[in-house]
Amino acid sequence: MKFLILAGGNGKRLKSKKSKPLTELNNKPLIKYILDIVNSLNKNSEKIIIANPKNYNDLEDMIDKNTHIYIQDKPLGTAHATKIGMDHIEDKEDVFILYSDTPLFRDSTLYAMYEHHRLTKSNITFMSGLTSIKYPYAVVYRDDDGKVIRLEEHGDPEYDPPYEYSIGAYIMKAGVFKSLYSEIKPHPDTDEYYIPEVIIKAIEKKLSVEGYICLDEDEYLGINTPEDLKLAEEILLKREVSDSQIQEEKYIKFGTGGWRAHIGRGFTLQNVKKLTQAISNYLKMNGKTNKPVIIGYDNRFLSDEAAKEISSVLSANNIKNYLSTTPIPTPLVTFTVLEKKAALGIVVTASHNPYNYNGIKVETEDGLPIPLHMSEEIEKISNSIDKISWIPYPVAKEKNFTKECDFRRKYLDYLENKLDYDSIKNAGLKVCFDSMYGSGTTTIQLALIGARCDLEIIRGYRDTLFEGSAPAPTEEKLSHLIYKMKNGDFDVGMAVDGDADRIVLVDEKGKFLHTNEVISLLWYYMHEIKGFKGGVVRNVGTSHNIDNLCKIFNEKTYEVPVGFKYIAEGIRKHNALVGGESSGGITFRDHIMEKDGVYAAMLVVEMLAKTGEKISRLLEKIKNMVGKWLIFFEKNYNISPEIKIKLNKFFNEEHKTIAGYKVIEKRTIDGYKYILEGGRWVLLRPSGTEPLLRMIGEAKNEKEIEKILSFLVKKLEL
Repeated sequence: MKFLILAGGNGKRLKSKKSKPLTELNNKPLIKYILDIVNSLNKNSEKIIIANPKNYNDLEDMIDKNTHIYIQDKPLGTAHATKIGMDHIEDKEDVFILYSDTPLFRDSTLYAMYEHHRLTKSNITFMSGLTSIKYPYAVVYRDDDGKVIRLEEHGDPEYDPPYEYSIGAYIMKAGVFKSLYSEIKPHPDTDEYYIPEVIIKAIEKKLSVEGYICLDEDEYLGINTPEDLKLAEEILLKREVSDSQIQEEKYIKFGTGGWRAHIGRGFTLQNVKKLTQAISNYLKMNGKTNKPVIIGYDNRFLSDEAAKEISSVLSANNIKNYLSTTPIPTPLVTFTVLEKKAALGIVVTASHNPYNYNGIKVETEDGLPIPLHMSEEIEKISNSIDKISWIPYPVAKEKNFTKECDFRRKYLDYLENKLDYDSIKNAGLKVCFDSMYGSGTTTIQLALIGARCDLEIIRGYRDTLFEGSAPAPTEEKLSHLIYKMKNGDFDVGMAVDGDADRIVLVDEKGKFLHTNEVISLLWYYMHEIKGFKGGVVRNVGTSHNIDNLCKIFNEKTYEVPVGFKYIAEGIRKHNALVGGESSGGITFRDHIMEKDGVYAAMLVVEMLAKTGEKISRLLEKIKNMVGKWLIFFEKNYNISPEIKIKLNKFFNEEHKTIAGYKVIEKRTIDGYKYILEGGRWVLLRPSGTEPLLRMIGEAKNEKEIEKILSFLVKKLEL
């Protein structure tokens, strides 16, 4: 198969200084879209470009060794341009003809068209499209059996919509084209030769002609005017959302929390093995196979099986590994990486995502979240892998390449040495703990009981459906815990997410405490009661009340993008005492540089034991110190293709006010954050792990929050 690309258009109607094929769409020449699609179909295929005398040199600069350019000296039509290319191709060769000004075809559509051509064994296959709009294209007519019987160039359809038009992609043998071209005549009005005339001649000669119907009108938009360019930009924006499921199945892509995908769509055991092979290759390329890899997993569906597949692939690559004997919290893998001086850690988890997700998180040998350069390299390797090394798990175990290990023991010993267990034991605290069916159940249970706390556990068993929801410890999902706290005799209620790296609290009166408030409590306790110095690193979506608290004690806060790797970097860079994010993650300078809900939980009970205060009293004391305590809000909205377009427009506009409040500053280190007058702020940020728009901010009261949200919802038509 050879590809012939017609790129002789001058682009006068586009009002561009460049020829049409070189006109840019999202900073990329139109013809580059076509070349990329062709290369995705067959990167080694021969390509022929038909240029005009003016754009020849520019096109020559962007081609590879498999591409040749020939010139159409005079604009005598598409069939004439095609003939120039066909003269350099043997008659027996199949040729795929494309226009450079139709950059929106999906590679899957062109592949399906080729397969249709091959399987039907037709002489010619052309791409057609259905629409209710009348276009000046060649109209397609079919008989009752669906056979193409007629093509009418620039015709007016003689049937009711949807109308079918030939839309500019063709497959035929070079010899077939040459024979038919010799029999067609130029158009009487333009004296030019057009490809549809070749198809018409083929039908007249009773050759087999197939019309493959492209069902997505967006794909065959031809770029002829500035308005077409703008529409194409919007279509590409929509595709970022609408094609995400296709991309998820085909490619492994890391987000802020590692690789996550829908179970059965992107998260499959085959993709798990592919990613593990990429990690193995990365370790080999960087000389790190002499150290083991630590493997953990959570309570989700397929997590335990995926963990064994990871072990099997690592072992087949001669990389020794330790596999947890039980579902464990993510921070225990981080801790064990450091304790065993491992090459890295791998956790099968989707953290707080909905039940139909799973994923893999990678920790570096330093116990840090995987940095961007490393994740990009592993992604690149993953998506180019053809072969995977694998052996059955029992064989890996028998040959001692994998060892099953209980990672909880040494971590629990660490907690007992790190914290004041004597004070906790003597306090006789009563704790109600909601595990949300996650992997933190037994570890936190052992830690609290080991500290002689009187413990009641809610949702402490495995439910892979998480009650049909997500194991995210939000107020709405903790009604049972809140009820228990209101009606029981407990000192504190606590909840963690699915892999126990995030934590929230409920006080003794049954009031929900957001992680923002937990960060404030634990920083105050570490700074003022335990006597440690240092500020706080928080992400862009975390409360500014923390800033105001730190100022009272002459400490600074540092704002970073979303992703705990930035929190960890910030703690190290600024020697900060605490790092945290509003989504639930907290860690501390003298602990592992990953969010840890287990350690935070034990620090909370130590705080209660050492101060002798109730949670509500401690928080009230902090709020009184700060004075004007802002009210935090967070709302999630599904991102549709239409919303994506509106968001992009909103972000590019200048806003002097939002909901009537003056915009003081616009920050763009992650998402779009608008600092408003009076300490208010709002952040608009697409999630890095889910198809959601997160709307986060703070205001002085609920009325102001409603005002801000209503304005944005109406503006973006959410």
